Amino acid sequence: WTRRQRWLKLHSEASGNFWRCCPAHRCLRVHLHGLIAMGHSTQLRLYATLALVFFSCFLVPTRASSFLRAGQVTEKDAMQTLENELAGGIRPDAQKHLQWLEETLRPTYLALPKNAAGNLGHQAVRYVLHRFFVQQRGWFVRGLEPTNDTSWRTPTKPLIVKEWVPDFLQDILEKREGERGIDLRELVALAAALEDLVRKEAVGRLQTAYELHGLPLSGPSSESKVEEALNTYFVAYLKAGNFSADDAGELSEKKQLFSKRYIGYEPAMTWFNGVVGKSMSASRSASLDFAAASSIASKISETYYAFMDVQCKNLKTTLQGLEGKKAGRVRLSTFYKASLYSHWRFNEKADYLKRLGALDDSDPQQPRVIVPNYIMSRPNCLEASNLYAICCRNHCEDLMSHLETQIGSAAAEPRKIAELVANLPSDTVPVPRNLSQPLVDRLFQVSRNNYGRVPLHGRLFAQWMHHAYPRECPYPHEVGTTSPHTPDEWMKETGHSMAAASTEEMMQQVASDTCASDSPQSGAGCGDEESEELPWNEAEELLLAHREEKELAKVPRKELALQATSRQDDTTAKPQTASSSSWLTRVGIVAAASIGLAAFGLAYPQRMVHRGFKDDKPIALPAHWLLVPFALVVLLVYGLGLLDGATLLFACIAGLVALIFKKFVLRHSNQCLGRSDAGKLPV
Repeated sequence: WTRRQRWLKLHSEASGNFWRCCPAHRCLRVHLHGLIAMGHSTQLRLYATLALVFFSCFLVPTRASSFLRAGQVTEKDAMQTLENELAGGIRPDAQKHLQWLEETLRPTYLALPKNAAGNLGHQAVRYVLHRFFVQQRGWFVRGLEPTNDTSWRTPTKPLIVKEWVPDFLQDILEKREGERGIDLRELVALAAALEDLVRKEAVGRLQTAYELHGLPLSGPSSESKVEEALNTYFVAYLKAGNFSADDAGELSEKKQLFSKRYIGYEPAMTWFNGVVGKSMSASRSASLDFAAASSIASKISETYYAFMDVQCKNLKTTLQGLEGKKAGRVRLSTFYKASLYSHWRFNEKADYLKRLGALDDSDPQQPRVIVPNYIMSRPNCLEASNLYAICCRNHCEDLMSHLETQIGSAAAEPRKIAELVANLPSDTVPVPRNLSQPLVDRLFQVSRNNYGRVPLHGRLFAQWMHHAYPRECPYPHEVGTTSPHTPDEWMKETGHSMAAASTEEMMQQVASDTCASDSPQSGAGCGDEESEELPWNEAEELLLAHREEKELAKVPRKELALQATSRQDDTTAKPQTASSSSWLTRVGIVAAASIGLAAFGLAYPQRMVHRGFKDDKPIALPAHWLLVPFALVVLLVYGLGLLDGATLLFACIAGLVALIFKKFVLRHSNQCLGRSDAGKLPV
């Protein structure tokens, strides 16, 4: 029955014994006779019936949420999956797949800084897994961002939130291994477990599609019927699981409507037909069982990024054509103008772009969109899963992988990095090329700040790579200043009703930019528009150096990875006694100086300092009464580490120079006044 039929027949059947409130395939019969009989009027009986039917329908699960919740991961699922992978995996090709994962992860694993046990720390694990899934699958797994220290499993974050899964799996391993860290084998198991959970979700959604098409889960089905079910799975995939149907007729209508409204439907279906056709032809069978169809569904989720990559390249080419003098930058007014007068929808609010890290407002009068940051931002992602989103690939990761493989350590000399980069091409940078002198100077400046070597996984080197490849490498903002929010998340956080700027807002920005090249007022007071120099921020942030105090208080994480003073790679790591030897040196200096001050006080007890007159008699105090306590306080401050050695040495030298100068001036003054030595006051 349709909804209208239900409401029209409701009053006429109110005195009956049963009422059918849901579709035939999931009906709920509500016994109303006794409750309705309690009413004394027809109107009261009708209101009671409406209320009961309304609330009872909320108690029945419907198809509207079937794809959203299909294959949902629980803590038990996550824990069991990780245990299976640590034990060797359960896939038919488990050993082969684990070996491939190990070979793929090894170069990055070897290049990352290690802790005292030679393993990866908390942040390094997130970094390498984030790199792997973005490069190999195009998956942006939230919770794996290297700069994200927040645990999403809090009382206010339910388990249906996608961010909890990586944090939960990593927490299991860290509690199990203690302070030892995570080695390569455990890292492989963690990556495989996340893949298994993604596969579980895909299988659950395909099962829902099978149910909608009336196909059996056991036994084979014809290729045409399986292809129809996979087509429904793919439509739900493109709609981020927000897809439902009550029966075959409604399913067909919704799919037809989707084909008309979805931008890029034809290219997407062409790609889908190619993947499915190739997989089915490889099976060499006229029918497929559910396991074979599940493999095709998993392949769709694992390779769809390749189709999106074509669209991302078109977006990159378009934005590159809008650039001004600064490479990798598009004026916000030009950005909005393309949205106003073309088919491109470049309409995100400036505040939202800033929160995403895609807006360069170093010059507030001339804000610019940062091309690589914008391309990889969440508005351009497909929220295809409860576990990940598919975003444009970070091509800078390919460049970094090459450098890590060639260098083989966590840090390198600037000259070697410059030679490698000069011969490392990208889509927009040809080789060989001569690096500009300012670019080389900045690289050497980074090395001077890090004991002569450049950490490959620090913020300054990432910023240098952005200068070297401004269209491929994103600008690295400081930790905590940006967040990869979806439009809905940003609106919920800020209270805005829309993440997109209105036409009036965009036109106002276009009109206010008098420095744009096509503006009549262009050139007057437009600052450094003609300069090609990109902004540079001296703030350094090394991998594993940033930890939030609230996270440390909540979960005792290991802090054995790279610290601010350990810049060397694992083969030339500093000995563990470095800090203790420094402390012993401080204690030795304080002890020696204290003994020297005591000897000074004993050797010169008659040395007096004039303090004034009383009853025409001079008042004097022993010199060490003032010098010794003050010096002891200074040495104590130095011993506690509150005063560095260079400052202490400078203070001592300045004090000696002041004493010598004072003595020279007093002696010269005494000679000028003609005083005898007997009448002089103590110096």
